[in-house]
Amino acid sequence: MTVDATASTSERARAELEAIDTELQSAFDRILGAAERVAVAAEVLGTEHAASIQAALTDIFEASSVRDIAGQRLTAVREAVDHLADGGTGTQSRPERKRDKSSKVEEKYGHGSASESGLLNGPQLPGAARTQTEVDALFDKLD
Repeated sequence: MTVDATASTSERARAELEAIDTELQSAFDRILGAAERVAVAAEVLGTEHAASIQAALTDIFEASSVRDIAGQRLTAVREAVDHLADGGTGTQSRPERKRDKSSKVEEKYGHGSASESGLLNGPQLPGAARTQTEVDALFDKLD
């Protein structure tokens, strides 16, 4: 997305978000490509070295989930920018309304109407997410 000198602040913000997303995806692809090449090379090494390399690669692949989380956060920011660009008008009173709150999810489960899309809340801001103790308590209820 290119932006000229007459672009509005929201158009500029959206273009910056798109640039961040594109650069992040490019870096992510390069990291995974390099990790996959290392995995192939590790297969020809002795077992002692290959196990250590595979463990490090597993860490890289697990850490790569940050790309999905960052993408979800960028989508939330894009929605907020669009909302602000519209002057805060529209059917949504706040951009976050598209994201179900956990109490709503629990209510849907209680009535048997939970859908997968209703559970896609995206990443939570630090301090806003459920604690591990709260998550464990939910699983304890299933026993």
